[in-house]
Amino acid sequence: MEWNDWKHWYDQIVANMGLDPSKDMESAILLRSLEAHRVGNINDLDRLIRGREAIVLGPAPFSDTEFGEAVVISAGTTTDRLAEMDIWPDIIVTDLDGNVPAQVEANSKGAIAVIHAHGDNMDAIREWVPRFSPPIIGTTQNEPIEDVYNFGGFTDGDRSVFMAAHFGATRIILRGFDFDNPTGKPILNMALKKKKLAYAKQLIEYLAKSSGIEIIQSTE
Repeated sequence: MEWNDWKHWYDQIVANMGLDPSKDMESAILLRSLEAHRVGNINDLDRLIRGREAIVLGPAPFSDTEFGEAVVISAGTTTDRLAEMDIWPDIIVTDLDGNVPAQVEANSKGAIAVIHAHGDNMDAIREWVPRFSPPIIGTTQNEPIEDVYNFGGFTDGDRSVFMAAHFGATRIILRGFDFDNPTGKPILNMALKKKKLAYAKQLIEYLAKSSGIEIIQSTE
């Protein structure tokens, strides 16, 4: 998804969630400054995803750990659980919450780290980005800047799906996605979390209709 197509969603989310676009941009600029010597080429993502099935793993329980030839994308705190199972995804998508050392470890084992900047995670960006190994890809939910991209999406889960679609996945399978019952990291504000998940669901449904890519939510 390109910025012009995403902007109306971003404007709506800003209004409904009380976000500060200037803080989002400040965070993106900070991320760009810290990723300078670790930045990856988005062609790495294209080569990894294009023409393949993508499995996006979320933090809700799932039992099927057979991935076949699919590219495996871990969203947010899902990487914590995968590390405990000694499963290492191809790509991690994170805004640097949860057990970030597990995400650093996954990155050290070869996962491309797609690190997201938003107005509330600048302290985490300062602390953790220098610990990741190249290649890393920076993302923002605001207008993209040099080396910090916007493929669409709002939460780690739906950003993963939008990224897979952007880079030409043939089909996208969701495992560990529960839009009604938040799981994963400790949740301090359940109402806010449910509001975010409602957007995630709405955005994925929109993407399925607008992209023509088959998006399946697995129950296993």
